[in-house]
Amino acid sequence: MLANIRKNMKLFSIPLWIVTASFILTIFLVWGKGSVSGPGVNDVATVNGKPISATDFYKTVDRLTSSGMNKKQAESEALRRLLLRTLLLDAAEKEGLKVSDWAVAQRIASFTVFQENGTFSEKLYKKWLKQNHLTPELFENEIRKDLLIEKLQTVVERTPYVTEKELKLFYKTAFGKRKYEYKIFKIDEKKIKVNEKEIEEFYNKNKDMFKETNTVVKGVEIPKSEKNAKELVKEAYRLAKEGKLSSFKKLPVKEIEDKKLLSEIENSTQNPGYIEKDKFYIVYSKESTSRTVPLKEVKENIIEMLKGEKAKEIALKKAENAAKAGKLDNPVKTDYLSGNELIQQTGLMDLNGEITTKIVKAKTGTLMGPFKTLTGYMVIKPVTDIKVDKYEKDKMETLKTFLLTEKKKAAFQAYVQFLQNKAKIQINPKFFPESKL
Repeated sequence: MLANIRKNMKLFSIPLWIVTASFILTIFLVWGKGSVSGPGVNDVATVNGKPISATDFYKTVDRLTSSGMNKKQAESEALRRLLLRTLLLDAAEKEGLKVSDWAVAQRIASFTVFQENGTFSEKLYKKWLKQNHLTPELFENEIRKDLLIEKLQTVVERTPYVTEKELKLFYKTAFGKRKYEYKIFKIDEKKIKVNEKEIEEFYNKNKDMFKETNTVVKGVEIPKSEKNAKELVKEAYRLAKEGKLSSFKKLPVKEIEDKKLLSEIENSTQNPGYIEKDKFYIVYSKESTSRTVPLKEVKENIIEMLKGEKAKEIALKKAENAAKAGKLDNPVKTDYLSGNELIQQTGLMDLNGEITTKIVKAKTGTLMGPFKTLTGYMVIKPVTDIKVDKYEKDKMETLKTFLLTEKKKAAFQAYVQFLQNKAKIQINPKFFPESKL
């Protein structure tokens, strides 16, 4: 039946499992305890009594290692993916979900790898199966499983919806404006003083900060015209390997200063090593020298660091005291500002937007902080409710789509968590002796 349907299908996209696995979700191996039946000798694990074969496990491991993952990580990741895949397939079966032969044929025929001039080619399909050591039944069964999981996800994600109240609340947070009062306690190093004792203590406690490493390249030039030149090269190289190149007495050992030659040596992974030129050999050794920079050479840098740290501590302490007191003396009073405008005006340092969202959504009159700004530490409170002049249709639609997408993701993640919590899984200790499921 599938063979007849395949011929007239159009392009979609190849499912992810062919390249890696159907679902790549970051979940830890925190599953329900106990098992319906333990894994067989050749099974890696069972999920609610459904086996995960060693064959499937090692195929997944091979795909992961070929993509650059190390063996140990690949084995752990392969187990995680197969546990999740089996868990979802088991759930789909219990929900009574089915995938028709037509849907399987449609998906297979959509793969560009099986198409010729935009049309499904049974010849290319059979050739691909043969190259990958797969039978049509096995491949089509995997496609059916992919589609089952997709169908399950669609069913789960169909439930969420966004209410008008939720949408307006989110709109207010994203685009609404309110007035604030804030004060920034600035980091001011001008009046900060540092004494000699503090400088010395800092230097002695942090000497590793002031270590300086230099690499010197020493070498000996051995003319090819020299009697027993190759024997001299061997002797010099032996001494260089022992870290004693300087003790080579037959010819002078000097620090190499020629920039072109140094560049050639720096690009080499050999140390020690030798380079052959037209008229001579060069045996070289890269020698590292380390020293702790004297206090007098780094004193000014230490003073600047200590002043900066002291100034930060003072500013932060003042901000913390103001926040604890619950009031601000002579605060800056803003006009109505959006979250972005607040960042621009105050210099608030908020890389992921979490702090800004917290401030924007806070209850009117709530004093918050300290928060780091470009110039110091800020304590702030909103003094009016969030104001929205009008709800713009295009922004509302964009936010609705975003919220619905996030809710769908959350719904599916919650469903997976629910399945995990009640799952009965057992890992074969032959494959994972350290597993504590």
